[in-house]
Amino acid sequence: MKKAKKSYESLYISFQEVAKILKVKPHVLYYWEKKLPQIKPYIISQRRFYKKEQLDVLFLIKKLLDEGYTLSGIRKILVKKKKLQIPKKDFSKEETQKIINEVINELKEIYNRL
Repeated sequence: MKKAKKSYESLYISFQEVAKILKVKPHVLYYWEKKLPQIKPYIISQRRFYKKEQLDVLFLIKKLLDEGYTLSGIRKILVKKKKLQIPKKDFSKEETQKIINEVINELKEIYNRL
């Protein structure tokens, strides 16, 4: 028997489902969309949907709001976070091992200097 997917495990998550998952009212989500440019839903057949990556950002926003941050403060944090992100690259096993060895060698050199 197939196991049912949770809504947040599918490719696109509906606006209503996101509101339920975050435990916020839909109008709050609309407000966040207006105030935070990082939240861009996909519009499919005049319905709003989010991807998993956007859900992660929404969880972060909710967490920061619960901690007492303002939306303008959160906007600044999200801008900084975006600047600090390293582009994802898939490395082969050999490339990964080479990078790990280089880091180990550099750490050994630093340790020997101490």
